[in-house]
Amino acid sequence: MSHDQESDTASELPARLRECIADETVSSFARRCKLPEATIRSYLEGKKPVFDKLVKIADAAGVTVDWLATGRGPRTRAELLKNEENQRDSASLDALAGPHARRWAKIIELVESAPSPEEAEALLNEFLARAREKTELAELRQAVSNLTATLQKRA
Repeated sequence: MSHDQESDTASELPARLRECIADETVSSFARRCKLPEATIRSYLEGKKPVFDKLVKIADAAGVTVDWLATGRGPRTRAELLKNEENQRDSASLDALAGPHARRWAKIIELVESAPSPEEAEALLNEFLARAREKTELAELRQAVSNLTATLQKRA
């Protein structure tokens, strides 16, 4: 990140801090942060906070330090936890479905985006019919292979 980009995100800190304070008074918010009111007011005027005070503000406001400091990343801890949970779920799906996880996810997305329950059911029936055909074809190939092997043994 360039120095100019750092300055841009730092200059936006007062706006994010105002978002955190919302309708609360500055003095009330400062008490919740366990910081002097003058300290909070200086940050609202553009002074850069030191890290330990930034952490106190983020903790009191229920936001992530990254979002408060830079405006990037999940805003709240709940969003952060949800992102982490989604990543774990995705990893679990990958582990369960192996190399076909992305295909399963696309199928689920396609079915869930169907305009009506009837169309969703039609899509599922089509997928099942195709899967059945592939299974039957695989079974047929295996039967032919077994028969060929048996005939070769007899010859």
